[in-house]
Amino acid sequence: MEPIALRELEKLTICGSCHQKYNDFDLIPKILSCQHYFCFYCIKLKMIKGNEVFCVNCWKKTTLEDQNPSKLPTYVPVLILTNHLPQICQANNNEIRIKICDNERKKENCHVHAMPLALWCQKCSMALCRACATQDSHLNHPTKSLSEAKEQLITEIQQESTGIATLIGDVQKLELKHRQYLLRVLESCVALKSNLEMDLHDSLKTTVPEINEAKELISNIRSNIINTDDIENISRLCQAIQVEKQKLQSRIKEMMVESQIDDYVSNSATILDSQQLKMVLMKFLPKLDLNNALSPASASNDPLLFLSNFCVSQLLVQSIRQNHQDVRVKPIERIQTPPLNLRMDLMASPLPHNGIDYMHTPPPTLNPLYIQQDVNVLPVHSPIQIMTLVRQPSSAYPLYFFNINIDEIPFGRIVIETRPDVAPKMAKNFNILTTGEMGVTYKGCTVFQCWENESIITGDFELNNGKGGRSIYDEGFFLPDDTKFPAVRGAVGMRRSQKRHDSLGMVGSQFRIILQEMRAFTGIFGHVVEGIELVAKIATFGDAVGKPSKTVIITNCGKLN
Repeated sequence: MEPIALRELEKLTICGSCHQKYNDFDLIPKILSCQHYFCFYCIKLKMIKGNEVFCVNCWKKTTLEDQNPSKLPTYVPVLILTNHLPQICQANNNEIRIKICDNERKKENCHVHAMPLALWCQKCSMALCRACATQDSHLNHPTKSLSEAKEQLITEIQQESTGIATLIGDVQKLELKHRQYLLRVLESCVALKSNLEMDLHDSLKTTVPEINEAKELISNIRSNIINTDDIENISRLCQAIQVEKQKLQSRIKEMMVESQIDDYVSNSATILDSQQLKMVLMKFLPKLDLNNALSPASASNDPLLFLSNFCVSQLLVQSIRQNHQDVRVKPIERIQTPPLNLRMDLMASPLPHNGIDYMHTPPPTLNPLYIQQDVNVLPVHSPIQIMTLVRQPSSAYPLYFFNINIDEIPFGRIVIETRPDVAPKMAKNFNILTTGEMGVTYKGCTVFQCWENESIITGDFELNNGKGGRSIYDEGFFLPDDTKFPAVRGAVGMRRSQKRHDSLGMVGSQFRIILQEMRAFTGIFGHVVEGIELVAKIATFGDAVGKPSKTVIITNCGKLN
């Protein structure tokens, strides 16, 4: 392009009034009815009178709507030319010295006084000329030269960046610590489930033989009474039936006490603390010694005690949240008692920098939730900040079951919960492959890799050896969602393609269930909510290279909710 043409183009990109280059902010080119155009700042400051704008070139007037100059039409071609003129200069190797291309207009002038902007007002955070600094709007404001202000701002940015990096690290540590807390809750639930199953089994194992023994005794006594006339024999039968009656009466008395305690707990409308439970037990069992019951020494590391404290904390959180919602629904009502302030003692122990050791085990008597009335009391109108202790209810996310056979023998099922809100592509792929909506399904897939205490891999519905398994999408393989979920025990993630020519880390249908924390694994989209013990058992079948010694097949799969 000719140098003269470039210079003419440069003139089009500069306001004819203030001689500043147009931009997308306060210096937007606005065109008047006379076809002359100026920047928005000049029109607003110098040319507007009432609802009319007078052109400084021809003095023709342009009528405004609502006295708002921003409604004037923007001269879009000039604005586009302004934004692309530096690229035009670079394309011509900057053969001529145009001010825009050579960055010679670094220091703009004040729009009011046409003086260089040499100062920076620290209070108003804006550049000033020396005349602006003496006016009332900036009088007595702290000012610095632009270079000093720039250095100070850069230093502040660096300090804030360091602080933000530290906060990010703290957030990650607390999140991991919270996950470990929730995993402990989950393990306690599993322990409670095992205890309940054992109680149910022992109850049937004890009660059924007693009933059968009593029935058999009655039957034998009746037959013996008919067939004997010996008074001594009849006396022995009478004594035997009286002993059996006493045994059953004693058993009924014990069961009645258990039933009364069950009814009291089931029908209680309030949270029961240890003292209330002791009073209930003393009422029904007055001879029972409860002085050492529920002591810290006897309850150390008790999963049931931990789970009880967790449930109590959840009830408190739900109650306070509900009360807060009621307050927000009726803001006019005046509350006489101030609301309670909640504090989570999350930093009870120092957090190490190693991500593996973030789990903090609270003491047995430590309640996860503390209520304080004497410090930091919130005003009535301020919202109460409550930290959610658990994720949403399990029904909020999809659940999928996988029935497992080992060497053609049913061994149970695995239930997996996915997170479509965080991993939409992976969750959709997993959903359709589990339900079989498109004709391909995980049903019949084998577990083709097992690593003890590490992970198991399945989901290759094509070859069942880890070399197949396409996704539901047209491209066959896709990039997994970046969920940032940690690969901890119970996590479920997509397995990346094992093709040698594929270096993009694409995923298809194969997925992995993890048994221990492994930071190298990504693509996590769900976790196991039931059957992690079965996964651990399957993982023990792998040899030195991960090949399973037994045939593990998914006999059926589908969606639960």
